[in-house]
Amino acid sequence: MTTHDPSFKEWLFNFINTDTNLGDLAVDVKKDRTFPDSSDKEILMGYIRNRTPDKCIHDTLSAAIDLYNAASGVHEGLSHRVPYQM
Repeated sequence: MTTHDPSFKEWLFNFINTDTNLGDLAVDVKKDRTFPDSSDKEILMGYIRNRTPDKCIHDTLSAAIDLYNAASGVHEGLSHRVPYQM
């Protein structure tokens, strides 16, 4: 059995029916047929900055990408240290 890691958009669409900023973002992304099918933060942030000057949307997308990466176990630039042990 193989494990399927959801793409950023698949992951984000889990929030569509939530009354949150993530839910609002998910609805907007679903409506936008040109939204990149990428999980790369630079690509996604560049795209959204070109579409809207709204800082709240920028911050929400940035946080969503960070949450997606944390949920996926992707930790760019972070060292993996041994957990604190007593």
